[in-house]
Amino acid sequence: MALLLGRTRSGRGLIARTLALVGLLVLAACGGGAAPKAAPAAVASTAPSTAPSTAAASVAPTSAAAPAGRPAGTATTAAATTATRPAATATRATGAASPNATVARNALGLTPGSGSAVDSLQLTTPIALTFWHSQPPGVRDQELQRLIAGFQAQYPNITIKSEYQGSTLFNKVRAAANAGGAPDLITATESQNTEYRAADLIAPLNDYANSSRYGLSTADLADFYPAYLASNQANGQLLALPFAKSVLSLYYNADKLKEAGVNVPETWDDFAATCKRFTGDTKGYAIGISASTFMAMVYSRGGSVINEGQTAWTFNGQAGQDQLALLQSLIASGCAYLVEKQFADQSDFGAGRAVFTIDASSGFSYYRDLVAGGGKFNWGVAALPHATGVAPATTLSGSNLTILRSTPERQLATWLFIKYATSRDATAGWAAATGYLPVRQAALDTPAMVSQLTAQPAYRVAATILPPTARPEPAVRGTTETRKFIEDAVFIAVTDPRRTPRELLDDAVKQGNAALAQR
Repeated sequence: MALLLGRTRSGRGLIARTLALVGLLVLAACGGGAAPKAAPAAVASTAPSTAPSTAAASVAPTSAAAPAGRPAGTATTAAATTATRPAATATRATGAASPNATVARNALGLTPGSGSAVDSLQLTTPIALTFWHSQPPGVRDQELQRLIAGFQAQYPNITIKSEYQGSTLFNKVRAAANAGGAPDLITATESQNTEYRAADLIAPLNDYANSSRYGLSTADLADFYPAYLASNQANGQLLALPFAKSVLSLYYNADKLKEAGVNVPETWDDFAATCKRFTGDTKGYAIGISASTFMAMVYSRGGSVINEGQTAWTFNGQAGQDQLALLQSLIASGCAYLVEKQFADQSDFGAGRAVFTIDASSGFSYYRDLVAGGGKFNWGVAALPHATGVAPATTLSGSNLTILRSTPERQLATWLFIKYATSRDATAGWAAATGYLPVRQAALDTPAMVSQLTAQPAYRVAATILPPTARPEPAVRGTTETRKFIEDAVFIAVTDPRRTPRELLDDAVKQGNAALAQR
């Protein structure tokens, strides 16, 4: 098999490296590796012997009746016809104040309705706001325009001009701020907000949230998934409200697993054994390099990415080493490969060329459309595999709505929009149309979400089952640089088997700690 060089999920393109590839890979057929043990009822496949699942769901390629042999109650597009919210949606996610610690609901230092200086402001003249975002043209941008139109119907004196900036948004914001032309509102990740905060560009949200006139109610605050709010807090300041959120998930070809007589893998050992059954035209795993994916893999092995004080990186521990070694083993066995360009893992999966991918839940709609237009097979979404004896874990990622400093009136107008955009009905409509997760728990009960959860079982898993297992990624200064170091280490590991996981991760940690020291 020819080696394909992978692009990072962050879209930086092919990593520019010249590697000595002498004796790089001698790809041997995997043969009939030991079949993974049957997954418990918490993880299901389309195999007839598998019990119905609450942590994995299959999607039929068309709306035709479910194929014969599908176990009763297994979620499929055709079978899910109930008009009420699925019982699985009763699960509520809890959050983490840091990648390593759990936070109690509403333990954010906010006092909704207590009042603040914002209460004295009045918006008496028209205000035109500028909104820079990273939602590409198409369905997501169209839904964003619908969201803006809904807000402007309620606040006709406030107009919003949205401008797509793509992957260059972070650098453009910093450049515009230096030149005195920054927008009013941006989408940003937690680590990017940390950098903006250090540059004194962000208007913290505490006063707006606490305002007795314009703020959140106690019920509003409690309705946000705690992890989403906690990940946006730093030193007692709420820096942003969550917006386009997702969790890392395992996408699988249910038909291929059924043909092989195996279940959806629960552990990493199961995953490896299952992948090694697919070494022909269809491979086991299409690898797209992403720091978020590697972090989730470390969590799922019981490891940590950064220490409790968030002063030193720890992803070079045994969990990280074991995961890189696994990837090297899969590549060497001929059952996994690096994709040649960004998002090619999605297209390869849709065409039936890969049994597994690991990707954000926000890609759900893309996978659905690619399968429908390509391989037309039954597929599903499940929790990431995990180490034996370790609870399932994944990463929480995505962008938030961040107000940049301007005038009190402009900041208030911007706050009114993000309050609207993250309201129950607005986040429900946004999530149902785009494939992102709603940021409010009550959104799951709205007609838009009930319809989506019923019609799309795989999305239901991502929206209701996986969030409780998700941890926010580190957001300290230096994280942006460290993500690149991680991705470089993974790239080298799977393209040069002579390099050991320990030396690669030790080097990445050394570089990452140097970035932390510059805070």
